[in-house]
Amino acid sequence: MTEEIKTTSKTNNKVAIGLDVGTMNLISSRSDNSDVSLMRNVFLKIDPDETDISDMSNMSYVENDGDIFIVGQNAFELANIFGKEVSRPMQHGLISSKEIDAIDVLTLMIKSLIGEIKGKDAYCSYSVPAQAIDDNRSVIYHEKVFGRILSSLGITHKPINEAMAIIYSECAKENFSGIALSFGAGMCNCAISYRGIEALTFSTARSGDWVDTGVANDLNMVPNRVTSVKEKLLDLEVGFGKEKNKKKRKILEALEYYYGSLIEYTIKKIIKEFEDKVDIEIDDELPIVISGGTSLPNGFDKLFEDMLNKYELPFDISEVRRASNPLHAVSNGLLIKTQSDIS
Repeated sequence: MTEEIKTTSKTNNKVAIGLDVGTMNLISSRSDNSDVSLMRNVFLKIDPDETDISDMSNMSYVENDGDIFIVGQNAFELANIFGKEVSRPMQHGLISSKEIDAIDVLTLMIKSLIGEIKGKDAYCSYSVPAQAIDDNRSVIYHEKVFGRILSSLGITHKPINEAMAIIYSECAKENFSGIALSFGAGMCNCAISYRGIEALTFSTARSGDWVDTGVANDLNMVPNRVTSVKEKLLDLEVGFGKEKNKKKRKILEALEYYYGSLIEYTIKKIIKEFEDKVDIEIDDELPIVISGGTSLPNGFDKLFEDMLNKYELPFDISEVRRASNPLHAVSNGLLIKTQSDIS
């Protein structure tokens, strides 16, 4: 998957990198390449004694200590074909404590995703979530492990709040003032910025995985099959009623209900956190910029705006808009920040 992005001129041997470390996708942007690299953040361990490497020429895989892991989209598709659940290196926006192979596989995946940096002075801003207000897990271990992974690859690195990266990418015309919402798979990250100053950041543990797991539990399904239906068929504007396949229609109906609950929950948390924790008076109207893979279904931004209009807000809103590319906005903003830091 590629996207043309604008970058400032690179300086001699320096290469700037923006690395979006997402629960569902790993995404990398580089200053010396206009392509944006994306890899689904999943893997499937297979038995090397039952596998002929020559049969895997068309698959993405990594080897580690004699083990073979199919990674990315290939792992996701194979798991769905055989009704298995893929292994997820990350859970709820942070490194999974359940997957013993997670860090080793992530290191190999990130190395492949970023690409060749031999002979380069590589600098990277990588995304980290804000501390969740509804989950006790700390982000410290997560942040430090990804720093160690990048160090092992010879890359100078700096952690940047995920939602603030969207401000850098999408709010230049507002002098970097705005409310950015990153609806990822594991978390929804929020940043409120005023003229480039971080006024508030937080995250919630409800986002795409919360939706998919809820639907899967209600319908007795494997969560990644719900994810597949969501990504291929969910249209929040058209609705579920026009789907002819009964089973898929049932999944789409449940997805709509959970999406509505997710959006309403997020709006309430934004209002409460702003009222409780923001001390500055913001006289300007702020845009709300929506990003992240969970926000991709058609009609998401309209549903969000419709629900937002039901509440009295402690700030003035100029508009609700999608990021120019909801999947790439974080990595693009991280690249912009890296370039600014090393220029």
